[in-house]
Amino acid sequence: MKRFLSMLLMAVLLLSLVPQALAADEPEPIPVIAREDLSPTPTGLHHYMLICIDSWKADLSKPEGQFTDGMMLVTVDEYAHRVMLTSFVRDMLILRSDGKFGRVNNVMAKMSPNDGKQGIQMLIDTLNSHFDLRIEKFIVVDFKQVENIVDAIGGVDIALRDREKDRIRSFGVKLPADNADGTTHLKGYAAVLYMRIRKVATQEYLHADGGVYADTQEMARSYRDSVVLSAIAEKLKDITYQDAMKLLDVILENLVYTNMTTDDMLSAVDLALQMRGIPVEHITMPVNNPSKQKADGTWYEISPTPEHFKKDGLSYCEFSYSDMAVKQINYELNREKLWDFLLDSFVVVDEE
Repeated sequence: MKRFLSMLLMAVLLLSLVPQALAADEPEPIPVIAREDLSPTPTGLHHYMLICIDSWKADLSKPEGQFTDGMMLVTVDEYAHRVMLTSFVRDMLILRSDGKFGRVNNVMAKMSPNDGKQGIQMLIDTLNSHFDLRIEKFIVVDFKQVENIVDAIGGVDIALRDREKDRIRSFGVKLPADNADGTTHLKGYAAVLYMRIRKVATQEYLHADGGVYADTQEMARSYRDSVVLSAIAEKLKDITYQDAMKLLDVILENLVYTNMTTDDMLSAVDLALQMRGIPVEHITMPVNNPSKQKADGTWYEISPTPEHFKKDGLSYCEFSYSDMAVKQINYELNREKLWDFLLDSFVVVDEE
């Protein structure tokens, strides 16, 4: 009898451990910053947020099925004469305004399923509170509109790897012969396909543990977004004022939504003309320093345990807080690295 009770007790203890062994990583607390506590934007620094909807034909009146595919902050420092791109990867774990965890690219669909314009503002507010920014101006486009804008400037020249070429060709695109400098000329559709490649690494890096790793899918896509934007900047380095105004007309015709006024757009064009020919600098948030240890690195992967349930006679599997795997971000460290990047060579200006 005593032996039976001992075995029963051991069985109960083992069973009690099973959920813990199968449970997903629990998200760490996310230290967001209240709007009134955000750091002021330094004089001379201008932020413009570029958002691409994950669709070839976005409709903000029906945002529930649409996510943000690309999030790129363009920062211009008119005093230090710098143009900086900050890419935000889509699978960052964030704390939504309703107090729940989620992926950053789901904010619009999850938080404002019936009002895409409000959802875009919620996304901006989320990036501000997580990265200590005061982004105010934004432009929203979809894949087709990016295609049209690239075609309007005559395409872009990109250095492609063989696997990237194969991926683009798999969509029926015939690529031209390489240019003399090894780049390939891409029209708008091919440029968008290049930007969306995830399963081909763009670079490898040496980790602190001594291992060599390829970048992750979302890191690769963010990197390619910045490559195309840099190629556009390179193409426009000698643009005249008249051609810049023609391009502005094309951009205005190919917007899903923006909160920028005509005066805002004209000011941005004037600022861009001042920065012609300046090399574009780039950083990705989070910076590419992953770790399998929670206390190390700027981010690590976290996969939620799916919840199984039945609805209308069908079986469903839903992740409990993010709908899919995410990156847990060390926001304090990434904020520090972001601002080190933005303020590098910063010029102090005396206010009159």
